[in-house]
Amino acid sequence: MIDFSVSIELAFGEGGRSFPDRVRAAAAAGFTAVEIWDWRDKPLAQLGAALRDTGTKLETLCVEDWRDKCQLAAPAEHAEFVRRVLETARVAVELGCPKLVVLAGDRIAGVALEAQLAAAHDALAQASDAIAGLPVELLVEVVNREFEGPNALLQDSLSALTLLRRLGRPNLRFLYDRYHAILNGEPRGWAIEGNMSLVGHIQAADLPGRHEFGAGTHDWAAELCWLEQAGYAGYIGIEATPLGPSEALYEGATAVLRRAIRQGAG
Repeated sequence: MIDFSVSIELAFGEGGRSFPDRVRAAAAAGFTAVEIWDWRDKPLAQLGAALRDTGTKLETLCVEDWRDKCQLAAPAEHAEFVRRVLETARVAVELGCPKLVVLAGDRIAGVALEAQLAAAHDALAQASDAIAGLPVELLVEVVNREFEGPNALLQDSLSALTLLRRLGRPNLRFLYDRYHAILNGEPRGWAIEGNMSLVGHIQAADLPGRHEFGAGTHDWAAELCWLEQAGYAGYIGIEATPLGPSEALYEGATAVLRRAIRQGAG
C-alpha cells in the first residue's frame, strides 16, 4: 500500500532545526521515511544516529548537488560521474538508504541528440556496473522544463523510460516526480502506464507553488487512486515547502489517501 516519505530539505526546518532534529520531528509527526538531497553538507554521523534512534528510513539521497552535476551527454565527464555514484553508494549503504537520485544533465549544442542519448546510456551502464552487488539502485529523475531544466537531455517521462528500458538494468529505474511531470504537461498515467515496473520511487507536491496536498488546485485523491489501481505500493515522497506546519503534513497526506481509496472502492 502507498505510504508517504518527506523531504527534510523543504520541511521540518522550523525554528532552525538541524537535519538530525528534522528526522526526529518527521518521525514524531508519523513519517517512517525521509529524504535528503546532497549528503556532503550533512552531519552524517548525527543523521545516522537520528535515523537509528527513531527507526526512520532514509529513502533517497542525491548523487550530486544540482548546481554541480555531470553532463551524461559528455563522455569526458563519465569517469567523474561514476566516481560520484560509487562514493555516494558507499555512504548510502552506511545510512541504510536504498535509492540514489541522478539527473542526466543538459543537452550539448552542436551534437546530434541520438549521440547524446547513446552517451547517457553508456554513462548509466558504467554506473550500474560500479554499484552491482550493493543494496542500492539508481533512480533517473526528469525535472520540469519551465523552471529547472529548459535544456535537459531527458525532456519528459517517456524519454527517461525509453532509455531505461533499453538499458534493462535491474538497479536502474525511474524517479517519477509528479510535480515536475504536471508542469511538463503530462496527463495522469501518461508514459508510466504499463511501465510501473520501471518506477522505483514517486515524489509529489501540489501546484501552483510546490506546496503540500490541498494547498493548490490539483486533484491528488484522483492521482493517488490511479497509482493505487496501477499497482504502486511504495513511498510517495512529499517534496514540498509547506504553507502550514510541517507537523500536519503526514495526517494531511494520509487523509487524501483515504479519500483516494474510497474513490477507488466506489
